[in-house]
Amino acid sequence: MYIQEKKLKTEAEKELKKRFPFLSHWEISRGKKMAEAVVDILATAKFNDKEYHFCVEAKRTGYPQYIREGILTLKKFTGANPSYYPVIVVPFISEQGKKICDEYNIGYIDFSGNAKIAYESIFICTQGVDRSKETKAISQSIFSPKSARITKFLLAKPHAEWIQRDIAGRTGLSKGLVSRIIAKMIDTGYVTKKDKKLMLANFDDLFSAWVESEMKRRERKKNYYVWAQNPPKLMEEVHSMLSRDKIKYAFTQEAGASLVAPFATFSIVSAYIESLDKFPVKLLSASEADKGFNLTVIEAPDEYIFMNARDKGGLKVVDNFQLYADLKKNPLRGEKQATHILALIKKESR
Repeated sequence: MYIQEKKLKTEAEKELKKRFPFLSHWEISRGKKMAEAVVDILATAKFNDKEYHFCVEAKRTGYPQYIREGILTLKKFTGANPSYYPVIVVPFISEQGKKICDEYNIGYIDFSGNAKIAYESIFICTQGVDRSKETKAISQSIFSPKSARITKFLLAKPHAEWIQRDIAGRTGLSKGLVSRIIAKMIDTGYVTKKDKKLMLANFDDLFSAWVESEMKRRERKKNYYVWAQNPPKLMEEVHSMLSRDKIKYAFTQEAGASLVAPFATFSIVSAYIESLDKFPVKLLSASEADKGFNLTVIEAPDEYIFMNARDKGGLKVVDNFQLYADLKKNPLRGEKQATHILALIKKESR
């Protein structure tokens, strides 16, 4: 959601008043300079005889890069004017944007119902449900199954510099698609460009945004019960049958995590497969089940899952980025494993 600056500030003022209905006698000014520091909006309001002071940065979009820019301005201002409480106002704030604000103790408000303010005796925390159509469209475009190859490619080598031709060649995408997606990634602040060289702007920002999108992605999958002595034996049997028929696959979730590092026992084996129609139901004597299943087969949204798959002990497993996102989809079963995989990702990204 992109809004003209004047309208953006007007809307920000309205949101500020709306979120504090118990405050009155509002005094609002824009672009006022105090102690060599300038913010978009300064506001003072009263509750009984007590005054509350707010300094506000209004950003046209809530992508992490813009949030960070706003925080720098607010920190400079409150450093010189400590009586003011800093607030970021944006059309829509992402989960990563919220984390960044929390990290720097900055309040936030968006136009979709999200807000968090912790100012002396005032505490407000609300979760929004609506989202800008434009923000959704850009996110879906960048993180659609094919386009997301670029994200995973950049995350795998976070300190490297690339030209678009290299990215197209390494991801198997057309130059035209790479050009369009890179342009959007630059606009949203995920990628920087200097002298025709492209580089990841911030690993955590892009990774968190992709995981958030991946967790919402709809999956085509089927659940089966297959008799097996234990989950590891079932994994070997699935591998044997699929490899025999040259069907691409890769284990994920708890089964995949068990191949990367030792974990507690698990009961359900999950695997991506190139097509649900190719799954050898009869050969495995598999029975489709809604309850009591021990095998989940997921149709891969893109071939890149298999292109990035690793061999662990003769079995195929998805890359750590995909593994982490898939484990986060099942927090009750996969949270501990997800934490461990995230530590591995962080270590490899240094």
